[in-house]
Amino acid sequence: MEPIRTRTLEVRIISGENLCTDDRNPVTANMCVVVRAGSVKCWSTKMAKQEAGSVSTLWNENLTVEMPWHAESMTLEVLSKTSKGVVRSVGLARIATGDVMPKEQKCSEMLSYRLRNWDGRRSGVINFSVKLKNEEEEEKLGIMAGSCGAFGSGMDHHQQMKLRGNSGIVTGIPVSWSHPGIPV
Repeated sequence: MEPIRTRTLEVRIISGENLCTDDRNPVTANMCVVVRAGSVKCWSTKMAKQEAGSVSTLWNENLTVEMPWHAESMTLEVLSKTSKGVVRSVGLARIATGDVMPKEQKCSEMLSYRLRNWDGRRSGVINFSVKLKNEEEEEKLGIMAGSCGAFGSGMDHHQQMKLRGNSGIVTGIPVSWSHPGIPV
């Protein structure tokens, strides 16, 4: 069996803003961010707490994440630990690989994504950046960062379709987090 090919990303978890629980109470202490990138493996920040008088939580922590080539998305989940030691999810953001990957090889992408809880309600915002770490290997293979095509070859979608002999275009299916009874 052939080993799974991965690309190494440097994910810098910067901060979280307006983090709140299911009952809309602010979360102020014992929070960490867990990053998953299309595999069973996960990476986590250290616990952080909100600065007094601030609405944001600062992590400013770098994580080296191995993202498989077949990964379709990256998930960032903010977890909090209650005073009784129970760990619960504050909210998560699932981001398409094409949106996460830096558009240029030597740049890092600064991103802000809304967190949603398991009921689909807003639970804050997470700010982070992503940078490709093993640029030399990708340049050797002739792969462009940010290409989200199945081949990862740097060809746009139409070029890939011509190469495969397909004429239909599939743009994707949007997934909505909203629920009829929940305000967005």
